[in-house]
Amino acid sequence: MSVKTRKKFNISDHTGLLSSLIAIVGGLIIAFIVLMISNPAKGVPAFTTLITGGFQMGGIKNLGTLFYFATPILCTGVAMCLAFQAGIFNIGGPGQYSVGALAAILTSLYFSKDLPKPLTWIVPLIVSIIAGAAWALIPGILKAYFNVNVVIGTIMFNYIEMYYMMHWINDYCYDAMKGQTKAVPAQCKLPQAFMPAITGNKTADIGILIAIIFAILAWVLIEKTQLGYELKACGKNAEASRYAGIKSKRNIMVSILLSGALCGLGGGLTHLSVSGTYITMKEQLAAEGFNGIAVCCLANNSPLGSIFASLFLAFLTVGGNYMQIFGFQREIVNVITSVIIYFAAFSLFLKQMIEKQLIKQKKEINKVTGEELR
Repeated sequence: MSVKTRKKFNISDHTGLLSSLIAIVGGLIIAFIVLMISNPAKGVPAFTTLITGGFQMGGIKNLGTLFYFATPILCTGVAMCLAFQAGIFNIGGPGQYSVGALAAILTSLYFSKDLPKPLTWIVPLIVSIIAGAAWALIPGILKAYFNVNVVIGTIMFNYIEMYYMMHWINDYCYDAMKGQTKAVPAQCKLPQAFMPAITGNKTADIGILIAIIFAILAWVLIEKTQLGYELKACGKNAEASRYAGIKSKRNIMVSILLSGALCGLGGGLTHLSVSGTYITMKEQLAAEGFNGIAVCCLANNSPLGSIFASLFLAFLTVGGNYMQIFGFQREIVNVITSVIIYFAAFSLFLKQMIEKQLIKQKKEINKVTGEELR
């Protein structure tokens, strides 16, 4: 009897995955309902295209597009994981992402293009990481040393970045003919290596591989190092951690700086990509920063889980791009994506509900068997 009890209770090890799957299924059901209400005749084929990522229409070339969309949100998703593990709600991802992107563009235009390879693209990436961390520095200081609400601090810096960004672009890298930033020099773009051969896409590059490497490094930091243990301890109970001698201020600064650095990396990888991405002169926050929060929630705060969560959201984005063929307006695509992200935000809440239910069942079993809950 004890063996069966232990086996049943081990289901709790998979509550994170189970809650994420429930969130995904719930979001897709709502998406299907929205499509059927909007256009019953085209709802089924449009939904099929959505959940197959459009691969039946675009073929293997969509794999390169999938990796392109997944790269920035993987970086920002892992960034949110690092912050949330320490109990820091970094909502400044859009600002940190955009500052990193602009730093990479400016470095490539004015400095690294004359360096020997591979420094032509490595240096802009390093600068984007530093810029993202620097933009998170002041909100981190305000939180660590003055106890200013980190959500308010990081959100305000998003808007500060948005308006300063237009000023910096206009002064240093504005292409008036196209209304966007100047093109990154060809020698400063990311290497393609074997990615075009794998994806069948001529614009595919190693950006996704770099993002995955950083996700793995973040997982090692959190799960296998003393610093990671201290970050998680502060996130679960800051007062108890402080009583145990853990330096909470230092951990706040470390977590938010690492988070900002990864957001900046996401911006650098996106705008140094072979696909040729530009920043336009619009008063808007980078969606990649906010989508990183959805990736983090869907991955249940796991950097490794963020790899799969970012690929899933990118998969839906690629499929959604084909839905206009079926007569759906672009706004419908945005609604569907938003619903799925909204459900993803509840994955952590679902995880807690599942864990509570499992604990309740364990207690009931122990009453019957007479065993104590361990």
